[in-house]
Amino acid sequence: MAAVRNAVAFGLWGDEAARVVGGALLGLALFLSAIGCDAGPVRFEPNWVFARNQGLAETPTDFEAPDVRQKLADIEQAVTMLFGTPDEPTLPACENLELGSLLDLALLRMAAGPHDQMPSGQTRGLYRAYCIRCHGVSGSGTGAMARDLNPYPRDFRRGIFKYKNTPDTNPPKDGDLLHVLERGVPGTAMRSFQELTGEQRRALVQYVRYLSVRGLFERELIAVTAVELAEEDRLLDVRLAEIDPETFAEQRAMLTSIAEGVMQPWFEAEKVTMDVPPPPPGYDAAEGIARGRELYFTTLTNCAKCHGATALGDGQLEEYDEWSKELDPTNEQALRDYLQLGALPPRHAQPRNLYEAIYRGGDRPEDLFLKIKHGFAGTTMPSVASQLNDTDAWYLVAYARFLPSDPIGRSASHQ
Repeated sequence: MAAVRNAVAFGLWGDEAARVVGGALLGLALFLSAIGCDAGPVRFEPNWVFARNQGLAETPTDFEAPDVRQKLADIEQAVTMLFGTPDEPTLPACENLELGSLLDLALLRMAAGPHDQMPSGQTRGLYRAYCIRCHGVSGSGTGAMARDLNPYPRDFRRGIFKYKNTPDTNPPKDGDLLHVLERGVPGTAMRSFQELTGEQRRALVQYVRYLSVRGLFERELIAVTAVELAEEDRLLDVRLAEIDPETFAEQRAMLTSIAEGVMQPWFEAEKVTMDVPPPPPGYDAAEGIARGRELYFTTLTNCAKCHGATALGDGQLEEYDEWSKELDPTNEQALRDYLQLGALPPRHAQPRNLYEAIYRGGDRPEDLFLKIKHGFAGTTMPSVASQLNDTDAWYLVAYARFLPSDPIGRSASHQ
């Protein structure tokens, strides 16, 4: 159905739409049949879009080829072997990492599975009850409601999170994800889940982390299969467990090593701190606001380039965030392929209208300081930590917080 919706959204009609939709449904149906999918339990959908991106299949119809189906089946089997299913999540056995401090299996199982009562009386299936309609089974951000939302829900599988207190593309801490669940994201469809218990919110945090780690692992396997494996090699052949245990053990060891590499940054994230220095005295007085306005228009910060000379968010309107860039949106044929495989139509990044005072990453002065200094991962909002000192960052905070009360700007914002 995603292919049907996206064909219409992309303006494909008549024979062209039939080719796109029919080819997608045929190719995916053949692939699902090849790996034994039926109308049984809920399953994680494979990342066909990234498989196409990495050249594992050159076109959507290539997914019908026996060798491609086998490679994708091997990838899915490997991911399932280490991380389980939507109903029964598991964790890989890693000798070099203590996973208990990263992922709590009991909390994962509370968030996983169908929404019902566990034998203990606790509610389980929290992710399907509260998250799946937007974020999808695998955390792809392409749930049933996703196409109608702006912005789109987050694709957890990329491992890139915007609202966090770790620099660059470092993973978020537990507290960052909990903050999003408790506060929601103003101006989006992501609401607050304050009505859930603390344990339930922690379970959802664990499951989001699990989906992200699992998705990153799947992406690594796709890349390895597409780029590194010889044509005749198999990523995983479970038949070897009996007929060639040594080779099978080597395959398992390689998979475990890849999983450890994917998870290591999440362990490091809890050690990363981004301290917020105290603001200079009177930073938000008239002089500080004036300095912030001056900085806003300099090439040191390039604020006006995106947010516009009027700060109405009307600067650059042609750029894409990292999630959309992976769809190669300026390549018409590639984009058609990605839409055919279930991707959502890419949208241009929309800079924030600073007069609206909608601060998705937190509205405290210290929240704005961190976002101004370190940017938003995956977006066109860059880090300026290397070129902007702390005092000037605080002056920009003062200017940003002043703008919503500026009567001239507010008048322009509401026209």
